[in-house]
Amino acid sequence: MKQVHAPNRLIALLLAVTMLLSAAACTGHEDSPDTGSSTPQDTSPAGVPVFVNPLPDADLSAIAEPKKPEGDLLEKLNTAYNQNNEVVGWLSVTDTTMDDPVMFCENDINTQTDPDPENRNFYQRRDINKQYDWYGSYWVDYECKLGDRNELSRNTIIYGHSMDDDPEGLKMSQLKKYNDIEWAKKHPYIYFSTAEDEMVWKVFSVATVDTNLAYNHPDLSDADFMKLIAELKDRSAYDIDVDVKSTDKILLISTCTYPTNYTNVQLDESTKYLIVARLLRPGEEETATAEMTVNEDVKKPQYNF
Repeated sequence: MKQVHAPNRLIALLLAVTMLLSAAACTGHEDSPDTGSSTPQDTSPAGVPVFVNPLPDADLSAIAEPKKPEGDLLEKLNTAYNQNNEVVGWLSVTDTTMDDPVMFCENDINTQTDPDPENRNFYQRRDINKQYDWYGSYWVDYECKLGDRNELSRNTIIYGHSMDDDPEGLKMSQLKKYNDIEWAKKHPYIYFSTAEDEMVWKVFSVATVDTNLAYNHPDLSDADFMKLIAELKDRSAYDIDVDVKSTDKILLISTCTYPTNYTNVQLDESTKYLIVARLLRPGEEETATAEMTVNEDVKKPQYNF
């Protein structure tokens, strides 16, 4: 008969008890008396902390929520689109004559790897009906992405003509009203909307720049975007109390200006006038005026001739 050694059985039993206690310690479970409390017990997996919402009252529903155009704006967009389906938006500035459709040549919409230069600026000398017009239309840079505020490029660039620096002139000459700081304070917003979204943009730079400044790139990296913002603020005629973050989107309106009044054609053609604004953030309200002062250390155009 096979002999059974009691000491070995005792040792095995002790080892089993020790392993059971060790397992209980590793899982963090301990027996505790029933207190009769109805509080639910934590059933989270071992080693996983219970999630506690650090912002229990935060309302995230308004983040980047598009606002569908309605009323007068919707009627303008529909009327213009029925004239020409290359209408992609509407641009207006309060107390100016700027209240017009914005065009985007269909040939530029992902149909060519490198669109023909003629198509890039198709509406430079054409009206909404594609007929020749010396004053042209407002048009979006061919590389920009359009749609609602979530779909727009980080930097939406709109071009248009300014035949002179007379603030009472035609088309984008009206933007020269921003050269009057008191007028600028009372007109802190630009209104550019698409068929998908009614948007308000807050002006943060009124700048005269040279064409060496690479401002016409729609989708920059975070670092390059913030470098451009810093440059636009340095070159702004005013220090405007509007911050811009890497998560913001901006609207950049570019037009001509004539610092020598045509006496130096090369210099005039190498100079642009920019009004730059950032998209109003969720929950940010429009104000009647903006805080700004003259930039005493404005960075002048950097010509290389």
